Amino acid sequence: GGDFNKRFVGWIAIAAFVALCIVVLAIRAAARSVKQPQVDPVVIDDVDKDGAAKRLQEAIRFRTVSMTEAYADNNRPFLDFRKWMLENYPCLAKTAELTVIADYSLVFCIKGSDPSLKPGCLLSHQDVVPADPKGWSHPPFDAVLAEDGYIYGRGALDMKNHLISVLESVEYWLRKGKTFTRTLYICFGHDEEPGKPDNGASQIVKYFKDKGITFEFVVDEGGSMIEGKQLFAKGYVAAVGLTEKGQGNLEITVTKAGGHASRPAYPSANGVLASVIKKIEKRQMPTKMTPLLKNTFTMLANSTNPLFKFFLGNTDVFSPLLRFILAKANPVTNALVRTTMATTMIWGSDARNTIPGETKLNVNFRLISGDTADDVVAHLNKILRKWIKKGEVKIKVIHSTPASPESPCDTQAFATVAKCIRETFPDTTVIPYIFLGGTDSHHYTPVCDNVYRFGPVLVGLEDEHRFHGLDERIKPEALAKMIEFFITYVKEACDVK
Repeated sequence: GGDFNKRFVGWIAIAAFVALCIVVLAIRAAARSVKQPQVDPVVIDDVDKDGAAKRLQEAIRFRTVSMTEAYADNNRPFLDFRKWMLENYPCLAKTAELTVIADYSLVFCIKGSDPSLKPGCLLSHQDVVPADPKGWSHPPFDAVLAEDGYIYGRGALDMKNHLISVLESVEYWLRKGKTFTRTLYICFGHDEEPGKPDNGASQIVKYFKDKGITFEFVVDEGGSMIEGKQLFAKGYVAAVGLTEKGQGNLEITVTKAGGHASRPAYPSANGVLASVIKKIEKRQMPTKMTPLLKNTFTMLANSTNPLFKFFLGNTDVFSPLLRFILAKANPVTNALVRTTMATTMIWGSDARNTIPGETKLNVNFRLISGDTADDVVAHLNKILRKWIKKGEVKIKVIHSTPASPESPCDTQAFATVAKCIRETFPDTTVIPYIFLGGTDSHHYTPVCDNVYRFGPVLVGLEDEHRFHGLDERIKPEALAKMIEFFITYVKEACDVK
């Protein structure tokens, strides 16, 4: 009797405490979640959708593959593409001052009427990655408008669609005889894909620095429109990159006795390297819940169901659980919570019957905010220590750049981007996040505090693998929505009159 009553009272007390915690956390989640402002949609019914689609097809047909390695002499398509732009966007060609940087990168300047305003800047890049026709439904540089309603071609998503959308939007206003209150620069680099440090975007930024020009905003490729159901949210989600991960490469060298393949000794350098690769892929860098990722979840929470809102609104409390789930869910969410390492290239024997005495491995790493190349090396020294102690493994950092500075999301510049997204894509939740790839925009952080990475294209799960992959494609309707966004954004950001 007495013992049971005491236990019963204890259970009631524990249940009451748990219930109280749940109520407090629910109230806290509701208070912390951000309600997105409502705006009226902007309807632009005179976009030349068919003409824009035709011009995108023509742009794709210029084989502007980045001028590196086998394509080092591939300059003719860039020169022809420039000539085509000036011919097909005559109002821009007539109104803007064009400066050519590093022979192929383009800087258009449309002077605004108010020189007291900091100029704005829209970015894109002209170059694309190579495309082997094998495996494509249509030749990658034919830009076929197929029966399924898609335009197929290299650059359809990355990123001649973005470049054409910027050109179409500016030409739209200039053709109507409108003027810009804020000066607008449009910068098209020519070597974003290989990320060459001394050309393209870096030289454009040097040009701006030399002239003492800084910007109110920079908008480049990056996040995109996502169907909300992919994130358990209502409507659509627009992901705007405030920063991008740092990146670098390091080389791991394995040294063992080599020799003739008829007299193998185990483990060979290749065998040790196989164990090293397995260890790297199994023992990843630790996960982190960065302040930006917490902000991402806070902004998303109000658009999700009550259960997700409860957890996302209390990221500090549930950080260990969320980090565990995100790390296991898929490669994208895993990359959001940790510095990643990818084994990319291997060098070994130069003969089929020779066991190499030295084998090398390249590891590409992507740094989350707060991590450095030294942190990656320290992690590798820990997990590979048994081979390092034997003198069989050595690690050398080839190059590294840190994560870019984080742009604010509490400024008028961000509010303008978010407002124009909602005006173009009704029922959309705008969230800030860390962009996982690399863009030209990281060069621009010394000349602008408000650097935002967003491409206004709706990308479904079925198209995620097409970036740099087979059958890159876009529908003319999706291109038209991109143009509508930029028309709206240019008008709002540059006070077009």
